[in-house]
Amino acid sequence: MHKKMKIPPGVTNEELWRKHCRKIRARALDLLEGRLGVIEAARAMLQLAYWTKVEGEPEFLLFRAIASATDDLPVGSVRAYWAADALEREDVRIDAAEKLWNEKAVAAAEKLVERYQWTVRQKRISGHVDTQISR
Repeated sequence: MHKKMKIPPGVTNEELWRKHCRKIRARALDLLEGRLGVIEAARAMLQLAYWTKVEGEPEFLLFRAIASATDDLPVGSVRAYWAADALEREDVRIDAAEKLWNEKAVAAAEKLVERYQWTVRQKRISGHVDTQISR
């Protein structure tokens, strides 16, 4: 079993903190398994890092740098509000940024999956332990 993290000072809702810790692991897995791109994952991690009081950890500093360098790029749901010709132009920049940051982001995500392994819920089914990931 992986060591559970200590709740940081300033956290007043332990249940919500645990939920956000689970989401950190889930978003890292989303990146590793291709459900999120680097930029979307970085943006998601910014909020989660703030809510869990871990903004100063190296992996989250990397995601902050990625989000900052790409904050003008249309990724995710905002794409619905952009013109097709503008998206075509910006997709070139998005692809370049994804490639530029991919190796470092994947390495950070792998570390976070391991660090937040303690958030995986386990339940017993017929005497066997079944691991469930909360997203």
